[in-house]
Amino acid sequence: MASILVVDDGKDVRLALAALLEDAGHKVLEAKDGSEVMGMTLTGQPDLILLDIVMPQMDGFETLRRLKADPRTYGVPVVMVTARSRGKDVALARALGACDYINKPWADGEVELRVNWALTSRRQSA
Repeated sequence: MASILVVDDGKDVRLALAALLEDAGHKVLEAKDGSEVMGMTLTGQPDLILLDIVMPQMDGFETLRRLKADPRTYGVPVVMVTARSRGKDVALARALGACDYINKPWADGEVELRVNWALTSRRQSA
């Protein structure tokens, strides 16, 4: 079982992701904005973060920049989960350190597959 932080300003999206992840046996933490992520990552120590891009206060790109700039949170894998599917958004997310990118709406089984891949990749590189 892994601990996964789901970050999205949409309550319905957070609930849907939480249900999928909990059914897969994971513990889920939730945040509704990027401004909550650093504190929750330091205290909750998630194994993985699922991060939306378009959010009020602090967007996903800035959140990702801050996570990867801090040695305490640098190693936590981040998967972007967003409706923004433009190539430049995917490229920027990867350049900033995201390990994967899931488009909303996602296909059946896609979230579970990509989460398992990200968690397995992290364990193998540790």
